[in-house]
Amino acid sequence: MELRSRLWNYGIAGAAMLAVAAVMLTGCGVSKAKYLDMTKSRDDLAAKNTQLQTSLDQANKDKTQLESDKAAMDSQLKEVQAKAEEQAKAKDEMKGTYDSMIKNLKDELSSGQIEIERVRDGISVNMAQDILFKSGSADLDKAGKQLLLDVATELKSNPYQVVVTGHTDNQKIGSSLAKRYPTNWELGGARAAVIVRLFEQAGIGKDRLAAVSFADSRPREGNDSPEGRTKNRRIEIKLVPQPSPQTAADSN
Repeated sequence: MELRSRLWNYGIAGAAMLAVAAVMLTGCGVSKAKYLDMTKSRDDLAAKNTQLQTSLDQANKDKTQLESDKAAMDSQLKEVQAKAEEQAKAKDEMKGTYDSMIKNLKDELSSGQIEIERVRDGISVNMAQDILFKSGSADLDKAGKQLLLDVATELKSNPYQVVVTGHTDNQKIGSSLAKRYPTNWELGGARAAVIVRLFEQAGIGKDRLAAVSFADSRPREGNDSPEGRTKNRRIEIKLVPQPSPQTAADSN
């Protein structure tokens, strides 16, 4: 009896175990499908998250680049605006210098001793050589010296570079002067140097002065007439803005 009872109990337990196993198998089948779906959803979300993170990283890089580009453009714009303001100021100052010279040298202008004109890169003062030097000479006449001193007074009051250029006609140097001035290059240069020395003595800083000779290479008129040669024999005094330290550094 006891054996039968024990076997009966074992049967019930076995049946129960089989039932539990069946349920577990059935339950495992459902959970596995859900698990696979969840796993796939998780992987999809992870992939999307990675993609979004990549897009976000790229967007941040693009933003950083845009901010850098904007900063560079702002800096360039400021430089352009500063240069434009500087050029406008220089233009106004040059006009003021021109107006002052026209006003203070009106007697010399009206007599035809000098010509003053604005040019692209500054102011040009042209003086006939005959009122400054005798033919073939680099020695200043007394009246010419006084005229140049009047001009120097105007030049001292501005900051511009002063370039003095000697121009001649195309006539050859006479034999008596050829040893001193072999060609018109030397004669034009000697006249420019004499004026530069006078300007320095009048108080214009030597760092602002330059002497140049163009000889007969830049005539204003033809050299085939006395009138044309007279106009070609001249001294040009040019006022040009001095390069800023930054411009000078950039050119080097």
